[in-house]
Amino acid sequence: MQIITCTEEHKDRLTEMWLISVHRTLYDLDPGDIEGYVHLFQENIVDKMELHGVRSRFGGELTGFIAMNGPKVELLVVHPHYQGQGISDLLLEHVAKRGELVVDVTEQAPDVYEYYQRLGFIEAGRSGTTLHLIRPSLIEQTGA
Repeated sequence: MQIITCTEEHKDRLTEMWLISVHRTLYDLDPGDIEGYVHLFQENIVDKMELHGVRSRFGGELTGFIAMNGPKVELLVVHPHYQGQGISDLLLEHVAKRGELVVDVTEQAPDVYEYYQRLGFIEAGRSGTTLHLIRPSLIEQTGA
Protein backbone atom coordinates (compact mmCIF):
# COMPACT_ATOMS: atom_id res chain seq x y z
CA MET A 1 0.00 0.00 0.00
CA GLN A 2 1.15 3.50 -0.79
CA ILE A 3 0.08 6.80 0.78
CA ILE A 4 -0.37 9.65 -1.69
CA THR A 5 -1.51 13.25 -1.61
CA CYS A 6 -4.85 13.39 -3.42
CA THR A 7 -5.35 15.87 -6.23
CA GLU A 8 -8.07 16.91 -8.66
CA GLU A 9 -7.52 13.71 -10.64
CA HIS A 10 -8.80 11.70 -7.64
CA LYS A 11 -12.00 13.72 -7.21
CA ASP A 12 -14.33 11.12 -8.74
CA ARG A 13 -12.94 8.21 -6.70
CA LEU A 14 -12.99 10.26 -3.49
CA THR A 15 -16.61 11.21 -4.16
CA GLU A 16 -17.52 7.59 -4.93
CA MET A 17 -16.04 6.31 -1.66
CA TRP A 18 -17.66 9.12 0.32
CA LEU A 19 -21.07 8.39 -1.24
CA ILE A 20 -20.81 4.71 -0.35
CA SER A 21 -20.04 5.73 3.22
CA VAL A 22 -22.99 8.14 3.32
CA HIS A 23 -25.39 5.51 2.00
CA ARG A 24 -24.20 3.01 4.60
CA THR A 25 -24.63 5.40 7.54
CA LEU A 26 -27.52 7.70 6.58
CA TYR A 27 -30.31 5.31 5.68
CA ASP A 28 -33.04 7.97 5.66
CA LEU A 29 -31.28 10.32 3.23
CA ASP A 30 -33.65 11.60 0.54
CA PRO A 31 -32.23 10.57 -2.87
CA GLY A 32 -33.21 14.01 -4.19
CA ASP A 33 -30.77 15.64 -1.76
CA ILE A 34 -27.76 13.58 -2.79
CA GLU A 35 -26.70 15.82 -5.68
CA GLY A 36 -26.57 18.82 -3.34
CA TYR A 37 -24.51 16.88 -0.80
CA VAL A 38 -22.08 15.75 -3.50
CA HIS A 39 -21.59 19.36 -4.52
CA LEU A 40 -20.96 20.37 -0.89
CA PHE A 41 -18.54 17.48 -0.40
CA GLN A 42 -16.55 18.39 -3.48
CA GLU A 43 -16.58 22.12 -2.74
CA ASN A 44 -15.86 21.98 1.00
CA ILE A 45 -13.75 18.85 1.34
CA VAL A 46 -12.09 17.94 -1.95
CA ASP A 47 -11.38 21.50 -3.09
CA LYS A 48 -10.35 22.98 0.29
CA MET A 49 -8.80 20.34 2.52
CA GLU A 50 -5.55 18.45 2.65
CA LEU A 51 -6.33 14.95 1.42
CA HIS A 52 -4.22 11.82 1.72
CA GLY A 53 -5.20 8.50 0.21
CA VAL A 54 -4.02 4.92 0.22
CA ARG A 55 -3.49 3.10 -3.07
CA SER A 56 -3.90 -0.65 -3.24
CA ARG A 57 -0.88 -2.77 -4.03
CA PHE A 58 -2.48 -4.14 -7.17
CA GLY A 59 -3.81 -1.67 -9.69
CA GLY A 60 -3.17 1.44 -7.64
CA GLU A 61 -6.86 2.04 -6.88
CA LEU A 62 -7.61 4.42 -4.00
CA THR A 63 -8.88 2.34 -1.10
CA GLY A 64 -9.40 5.05 1.52
CA PHE A 65 -8.70 8.67 2.36
CA ILE A 66 -8.35 11.15 5.19
CA ALA A 67 -9.38 14.81 4.97
CA MET A 68 -7.41 17.16 7.21
CA ASN A 69 -8.21 20.73 8.21
CA GLY A 70 -5.02 21.71 10.00
CA PRO A 71 -4.72 19.26 12.92
CA LYS A 72 -8.38 18.23 12.66
CA VAL A 73 -9.47 14.97 11.07
CA GLU A 74 -12.61 16.00 9.18
CA LEU A 75 -13.23 12.69 7.38
CA LEU A 76 -11.73 9.24 7.42
CA VAL A 77 -13.25 6.94 4.80
CA VAL A 78 -12.25 3.44 3.72
CA HIS A 79 -14.01 1.67 0.86
CA PRO A 80 -16.01 -1.30 2.25
CA HIS A 81 -14.05 -3.82 0.14
CA TYR A 82 -10.86 -2.74 1.91
CA GLN A 83 -12.07 -2.34 5.49
CA GLY A 84 -10.34 -4.35 8.19
CA GLN A 85 -6.94 -4.16 6.46
CA GLY A 86 -5.42 -1.37 8.60
CA ILE A 87 -5.94 1.41 6.06
CA SER A 88 -7.46 3.88 8.52
CA ASP A 89 -4.66 3.18 11.02
CA LEU A 90 -2.08 3.78 8.28
CA LEU A 91 -3.67 7.11 7.33
CA LEU A 92 -3.91 8.31 10.92
CA GLU A 93 -0.32 7.37 11.68
CA HIS A 94 0.77 9.21 8.53
CA VAL A 95 -0.87 12.49 9.58
CA ALA A 96 0.12 12.02 13.25
CA LYS A 97 3.74 12.67 12.28
CA ARG A 98 2.89 16.37 12.13
CA GLY A 99 1.89 16.55 15.79
CA GLU A 100 -1.32 16.80 17.76
CA LEU A 101 -4.55 15.57 16.12
CA VAL A 102 -8.17 16.33 16.96
CA VAL A 103 -11.42 14.74 15.83
CA ASP A 104 -15.10 15.08 16.68
CA VAL A 105 -17.30 11.99 17.04
CA THR A 106 -20.92 11.57 17.96
CA GLU A 107 -21.77 9.67 21.12
CA GLN A 108 -24.30 7.74 18.98
CA ALA A 109 -21.30 5.95 17.40
CA PRO A 110 -19.60 4.19 20.32
CA ASP A 111 -17.60 1.94 17.99
CA VAL A 112 -16.02 5.01 16.34
CA TYR A 113 -15.26 6.50 19.75
CA GLU A 114 -13.61 3.22 20.87
CA TYR A 115 -11.57 3.07 17.66
CA TYR A 116 -10.06 6.51 18.27
CA GLN A 117 -9.44 5.67 21.93
CA ARG A 118 -7.44 2.59 20.87
CA LEU A 119 -5.23 4.92 18.81
CA GLY A 120 -4.45 7.19 21.76
CA PHE A 121 -7.18 9.84 21.47
CA ILE A 122 -8.64 11.12 24.74
CA GLU A 123 -11.80 13.09 25.42
CA ALA A 124 -11.13 16.83 25.60
CA GLY A 125 -14.70 18.06 25.87
CA ARG A 126 -18.17 17.84 24.41
CA SER A 127 -20.85 19.91 22.72
CA GLY A 128 -24.24 18.30 23.08
CA THR A 129 -23.85 14.79 21.66
CA THR A 130 -20.51 15.55 19.98
CA LEU A 131 -17.36 14.39 21.74
CA HIS A 132 -14.15 16.33 21.05
CA LEU A 133 -11.14 14.03 21.07
CA ILE A 134 -7.47 14.91 21.02
CA ARG A 135 -4.34 12.87 20.44
CA PRO A 136 -1.23 14.58 21.79
CA SER A 137 1.74 14.65 19.44
CA LEU A 138 4.02 11.64 19.50
CA ILE A 139 6.81 13.89 20.80
CA GLU A 140 4.67 14.90 23.79
CA GLN A 141 3.73 11.26 24.46
CA THR A 142 7.30 9.95 24.39
CA GLY A 143 9.12 12.99 25.70
CA ALA A 144 11.53 12.77 22.76
